[in-house]
Amino acid sequence: MGSDGADTPAINGPAWERTALLVVPPNDVDEVHDSVDDFWHLNVDLGGRERMRFETALLELAANVIEHTEGAERVLCELTLRRTSTALEAMLSDSGNEVQVPFRKAMPDPAELAESGRGIALIELLMDDFAYERGAEGNRWHLVMRLPESLQRDHHVAVGPRPG
Repeated sequence: MGSDGADTPAINGPAWERTALLVVPPNDVDEVHDSVDDFWHLNVDLGGRERMRFETALLELAANVIEHTEGAERVLCELTLRRTSTALEAMLSDSGNEVQVPFRKAMPDPAELAESGRGIALIELLMDDFAYERGAEGNRWHLVMRLPESLQRDHHVAVGPRPG
């Protein structure tokens, strides 16, 4: 608890990175959302704009990974959320099949794609860097969103209530 007695976690040193392990199914995008919520509690100085950009891109990526899991295939995922002195980062690894990522910098023509195909373009528009690679153990996705100068720090410790 914070010094004011609220249920806000006290920050005692480095708390700038969080990792969650998921098995899909039964886990789904709700667990990713919960991880992001925990991350925000450790980074209370971030405004709505930064949170919306990062969370939208991450949830879109997680939804795509989960959606493209074939049938009853179980996919193991590891999600790491990190705040560096200058950026927010998300690394998502999954054990699913290799994918062909249609990287682009503009949204597809709506007439061309009715319900799918916009996720990757949306992520690219929201993030400063978005990368995919296939490794020996599966797919690795990396999102980076640079923070405005006013939110950059000279250290990697989350901002939060001081211990009481």
